[in-house]
Amino acid sequence: MTYITIIAVILLGSLVIYALTGGADYGGGMWDLLARGPRAEQQRKLIEHAIKPIWEANHVWLILIITVLFTAFPAGFGAIMTALHIPMTLILIGVVLRGSSFIFRSYGSTDERAQRVWSRVFGAASFLTPFLLGLCVGALSSGDIQATTSGEVTSGFFAGWTSPFAISCGLFAQGLFALLAATYLTVDAADVSEVQDDFRLRAMISELLLAPAAALVFVLAMEGAPMLFERLTDWWTPWLLAATSLSAITALFALW
Repeated sequence: MTYITIIAVILLGSLVIYALTGGADYGGGMWDLLARGPRAEQQRKLIEHAIKPIWEANHVWLILIITVLFTAFPAGFGAIMTALHIPMTLILIGVVLRGSSFIFRSYGSTDERAQRVWSRVFGAASFLTPFLLGLCVGALSSGDIQATTSGEVTSGFFAGWTSPFAISCGLFAQGLFALLAATYLTVDAADVSEVQDDFRLRAMISELLLAPAAALVFVLAMEGAPMLFERLTDWWTPWLLAATSLSAITALFALW
């Protein structure tokens, strides 16, 4: 196994773990903003209880990804951060706003108006940040970002991330994180059956909506990310589709 392969495995593993843990935290913020009905306050309290012990530690995986990428591939890191300077800056703002608003809501003023403002900032940042993360992944997969071997970007500041394919990746990331959060919260709410049913329903709806979102990403990849599409339509595609479908059906049955 080559040095590059080892680094790639570390980056991929860290990204997956960050999606499974930090992604659920973002999804929790989405459901916090969308909490409605007579049990809205109970839903928000459950989300806060679930997030509090781990939300900050989950960002360690993101820090690891950035550190490894910068150390192993400095020219590539420079090209990525230059080409995606705008969405990356917005991601940083979103992460800071999300974390600070969560802390201010939990430990700051108990005034109802202040609590409402911080809740909205927390929820809005939780919606924006995963969308931008998915947008950047789509941009990097598109092949539209061009740079020299020294890391100098030649394709400008809007290549890749403004395409329909990248936008669809952002929407898919939002849906995936919402599904993860609702699923985890269904388990966490075992002691409160009505609240558990609320998140169970949201998890099932999220999963059903995620299927057309994934199909949209696949279709747009044909033009938006031809190299990725070629890989996705290789000989192992039917096996991947079968495994993904089986996993989705199993998850839906488990939620039910």
